[in-house]
Amino acid sequence: MLNYVTVYQALHRSAKSKAGDKVLFIGASGGCGTAFLDLGRLANLKMYGIASKSKHAILTEYGATPIDYRTEDFVEVIRRAEPDGLDVVFDGMGGDYIDRAFALLRRSGLLVEYGNPLSVRGTLRSLAKILVLNLLPNGRRVKPYGAGSVLLNRKPFLED
Repeated sequence: MLNYVTVYQALHRSAKSKAGDKVLFIGASGGCGTAFLDLGRLANLKMYGIASKSKHAILTEYGATPIDYRTEDFVEVIRRAEPDGLDVVFDGMGGDYIDRAFALLRRSGLLVEYGNPLSVRGTLRSLAKILVLNLLPNGRRVKPYGAGSVLLNRKPFLED
């Protein structure tokens, strides 16, 4: 249930996704990834998903185009398939994915970062990266969803 609540919020409140939007889910086979595929199909999104080869049948079943993160460069795959760019990228991995995913957005595209770094240093690094990317004059932006629990000295979704 929590995965679906998180994904619903990211899809419809943060990104305001609408039918026909071209989206990429980074980490498309986990709990949130599967919820993204399910709710994305219901919203009639054109979906791409990054997952290991063993999970590709699941992505295809939900109507997404699978991309194998081990053998394919997702940036090249998306640029060939969507030369005008993506409307939204949903990234629960962070790290190096942020810059690469940001480059795939069309003008006015949105990167939703929904994963929580597990350290204060990681959170600050992510927030700094988001700030810098949002200052670029290219019409694209990054929006964090749910980040910051580490700064409040709480572990996400765990009781003390």
